[in-house]
Amino acid sequence: METELQTKVEKYEARASRCEEHAREARDKAEQSFYEVLAAYYASLATDFRKVIDKRTVA
Repeated sequence: METELQTKVEKYEARASRCEEHAREARDKAEQSFYEVLAAYYASLATDFRKVIDKRTVA
């Protein structure tokens, strides 16, 4: 189960990274903003999964 959760952390971190890259390469402000928000969303998901892993490790 921990491996599955760690895989999700890595997946969402990778997506956040790609969105940050797209935001830097965006041609207009709307596109940049879209990718920045999406990157923050994926980063938040990764953080949430990390918290779950930490709680299970402590328990």
